[in-house]
Amino acid sequence: MKNIKLIVLIIFLLATANSFAQISGKTKRQQKKEIKRQEIEQLVSNQKFTFIPRSLTTSSGFTKDLNFSYELELNQDSTKAYLPFWGKAYIAKINDEGGILFETTADDLEIKNLNKKGYEVRFKAKGKEDTYQIKMEISKQGYTSLFITSNNKSHISYYGYIETIEEK
Repeated sequence: MKNIKLIVLIIFLLATANSFAQISGKTKRQQKKEIKRQEIEQLVSNQKFTFIPRSLTTSSGFTKDLNFSYELELNQDSTKAYLPFWGKAYIAKINDEGGILFETTADDLEIKNLNKKGYEVRFKAKGKEDTYQIKMEISKQGYTSLFITSNNKSHISYYGYIETIEEK
C-alpha cells in the first residue's frame, strides 16, 4: 500500500512540474512573438526592409516554391527588385532580361496599419520598359504576401517574409 501511495505521489509531482514547464514555455513563446511584432513594426514604420519570397503564384493559379536569393527591397523612397516571373507577357521584347527587375523610386508610397491584421504597403515603381503596381500585406510576425500588377505582364503574387536590409 505504501508503494502505491508513493507512486501516486511521484506521478502527481511530475504532472505538476510538467504543467509549470508548459506555462513557462508558453510565456517564452509569447515573449518571442512580442519581440518579433515590435521588430516588424519598426521595419514597416521606418520603411526599410527586404522582402524574401519563398513561393510564387501566377494569375492562372500555378504555384512554384523558390529557393534562390530573390528579393524586393524598400528603403524609404527607393526600391529595387530581383524577382522571378512566370506567366504571360503581353509585349515580348527581344532582349528582355526576364523576371521583374527594377531599381527606382517608390512613387505614391502608402502604408496602412490594419491593427490586428498587420500592415498594407502600396507603391508604384517604374522599370526600364514597364510600370509596376505593388501591394504588400504584412502580418505582425513578418509573413508577407506581395501582389504585383504590370502593364506588360500578367499579375503575379509571392509569399514570403520581411527582414532587415543586409548591409553589403
